[in-house]
This record gives sequence, C-alpha cells and structure tokens, in this order.
Amino acid sequence: AVKRAMQEQMRAEAEAEAESESESKLEFAGAPGDLPRLQPADLNTDGIDPSGRDYWIHDCIIANDDDSIAVKPNKWSDVVGAEGSAPGCSENMLIENTVLHGFGASIGSVAPKPIEEDGSFFKSCVRNITFRNISMPRSGKGIYVKSNPYCDGDERRALLSDLTFEDMVITKPEWWAIWIGPQQQHEPSSDLGERCSLVYPIRDQCPTQGCADFRNITLRNIQIVDPWLSPGVILGNVTNPMSGILFDNVTVTKSGHLPLLPYGDAYHCENAQIEAINSDPGLDCSVGLPS
Repeated sequence: AVKRAMQEQMRAEAEAEAESESESKLEFAGAPGDLPRLQPADLNTDGIDPSGRDYWIHDCIIANDDDSIAVKPNKWSDVVGAEGSAPGCSENMLIENTVLHGFGASIGSVAPKPIEEDGSFFKSCVRNITFRNISMPRSGKGIYVKSNPYCDGDERRALLSDLTFEDMVITKPEWWAIWIGPQQQHEPSSDLGERCSLVYPIRDQCPTQGCADFRNITLRNIQIVDPWLSPGVILGNVTNPMSGILFDNVTVTKSGHLPLLPYGDAYHCENAQIEAINSDPGLDCSVGLPS
C-alpha cells in the first residue's frame, strides 16, 4: 500500500510538472525563459520612448522596470509637420510582434499645451498608434494610456486619440492589466499634490483632468490571464468624459475562485462612453454631469 501511494504521488508530481512546463511554454512564447522579476523601485528605466511620426517597431523583447514602450508627444512641437499633420502630434506608429515584460504598452503621459487660437489643432497629441500581436508575460501594467496630472489653465489641451491595442496576451500581470486615465506617478517622499497615487485605490487619490481628450480607443482580442488585481481601471473626467472606447473580445480568465481585489472580477470605470462586444466581464461605466 505504501509503495502504491508513493507511485501515485510520483505520478501526480510528474503530471503537475508537465502541466507547469506546458503553461510556461504558452506564457513565455517568444520570450526567454529566464525573465527577471520586476523591480518596481527601479523607476525611469523605460525601454523605448518613440516620439515623432511614421515608426515601425517590431520583433523586440523588452524586459525593464518602467514603461516597456511609451509613445510620447512629438518633441519637435514647434516644427511644422507635413501636410495634414500637426505640430506636437506623435502619430502613425505600428508596434507589433513583440514581448514586453515591464510596466506597460503605454501611451503618454501626454501633458497639455496651449492650442491654436482658432482651435484648429493640438500642440500636445498622440494619435493613430497601433500595438498588435503583443505578449506580456508577468508584466506590471499591461495596456496603459495616461494623461498628465496638470491642466494649468483653460487654454491648454492634450489629445490621446485613435489608439488600437489588438491581439495581445497579458499573463499574470502584477498590477493593472488595463489602465486608461491619469498617470500614476506619485514618487516616494514627495507631496502628492494633484498627482494620481501609485497605490490608488488602495489609498490616496487619483484626480482626473478635463483638459485631456481621450477619444476612439479600441481594445480588440485581448486575453488577460490570472491577473493579481481586478482587470482594470478607466477614469475619465466629469467635465470631459472619454468617448469612443471599444472593448471587443476582451476576456479575463483566472484559475482561482476567490474574487479579485479591489473591485472583484469587474472593471472600475467612471465618466467614459464605452461599448463592450463579446467581452467578459462586461463594462458598466457611469458618465456624470458637471455640477
């Protein structure tokens, strides 16, 4: 009986090991098997921060401890662009076939700047950007679209528009799989001010900005597997809600039975016009009215 029990135990351990190996191969497809653990204290270690127009970034493996790829507004904001484009806009980029192990396939942050007197274009803008066929094994954040925390007056605006994230697998993210809203940037030993806390919503605050326009953001065919937290946060501003947000076949699967924290198995969403198609969980986002 003891021998039989030992054989059964050995067989169970072998099966568990084979299952773990199979999961590892799936999780790290296209990535090295020895990816380092994230070190959140090592901030300001971005992988690639493209700024400008007409980029193609492809077939990369990036392991770092801040934004893996963060598309920034055009640095050459005072240089007149090609016909049909606008100073200040980073635009027309495709990022594809890439493994990211860090804190985000990111847009921004996008800080507001004065707009033209006739309102014809933005001087601070990221638009027409596509992330496609992206694997994110054990990342910190996954999809991260962020505005800057300061408006500095009524005549300054920022635009984050026509952004597409598609065919992505985010496996065991250690923070938010999806975050669309203000940049989380409160650094230790500094005054929080108007900034969004890195530990929100566990404590502290996360103010939103009416000077940031979030428009036409599509998430399509996104798999979130075994997240540590609730799947995501979408925070618009009550005076300028997000518009044209589409979740198309965005699914969350988890192996455990306990509800995720801090919002259960649901998204936390405020002041955004969102359409969800074939997505689980769905989204129920309230849009408030200015007081």
